[in-house]
Amino acid sequence: MEQYLASHVVAISWAVFLCAFVLIGVAETFRPRRELQLPTGRRWIANGLLASTHAAVGAIYPVSATILAVIVTRSPYGLLNRPVVPYAIRFVLGLLFLDLAHYATHCLLHRSAWLWRLHQVHHSDPDFDLTTGVRTHPAEVLLSLGVDLAAVALLTPPPLAVIALAIFTAMQNLFTHANLRLPAWADAALRRVLITPDVHRIHHSDSIAEQNRNFGFVFPWWDRLFGTYLAEPAQGHEQMGVGLQGFQDARSTNIVRLLAMPFQPPLGPNNEAAEPATLRATGSQ
Repeated sequence: MEQYLASHVVAISWAVFLCAFVLIGVAETFRPRRELQLPTGRRWIANGLLASTHAAVGAIYPVSATILAVIVTRSPYGLLNRPVVPYAIRFVLGLLFLDLAHYATHCLLHRSAWLWRLHQVHHSDPDFDLTTGVRTHPAEVLLSLGVDLAAVALLTPPPLAVIALAIFTAMQNLFTHANLRLPAWADAALRRVLITPDVHRIHHSDSIAEQNRNFGFVFPWWDRLFGTYLAEPAQGHEQMGVGLQGFQDARSTNIVRLLAMPFQPPLGPNNEAAEPATLRATGSQ
């Protein structure tokens, strides 16, 4: 069963992604959290074009994380590949540790000036809606896939845990970036177990201090555990700036410029070129 799911996880993830895109897109249309600053069509085209480059990245790796999880099932060296441990415990630990790896990678993308060159493409979106979730430079996707493979090889979680997280992530990535106004009671309840749009929007603030908070990808517990959780933005969700300061203009929807961003000097807090040492000193990596 696991091998069958592993071989079809891409198709399943795409089906979940498309269903979630339609549902969340409709929801944020009728219950928007903020007024968008740039024309939606232009942003969606730029973000979609950037997302279309991701397909070629996956072809670089000989196996996917789910296929690798099946391959290493019989490995005697994996941390979680211990039959004496109940399957349910290995499944839950697999989900948690893989999500922790995503959290750690996200922190590193901000802490390293060189990796920030890649990740700033994601943060350069001048607005925040579900398409922001797919606005990622292909080089960052390449890095993230490599981390996933390394984590699976080291942890050897049950393949079903890898599959479940991959499918859920396809939906969660859109949800956390949605320009969606949830009822206060629903947001308060959900943020105890999941990253909500209001939680992740803070991470996309144009304030450097707030960009370095709320690194969580699926589960919110890592931010709370490691002291990076921030409940509310200083200026409130309606008034806070989003993106990179000084970059909220037409350049942020130019696909050629977005692909070239990592190979140009990183942007400082006021859209000025900044050296890595300066970025480290200001905490904007």
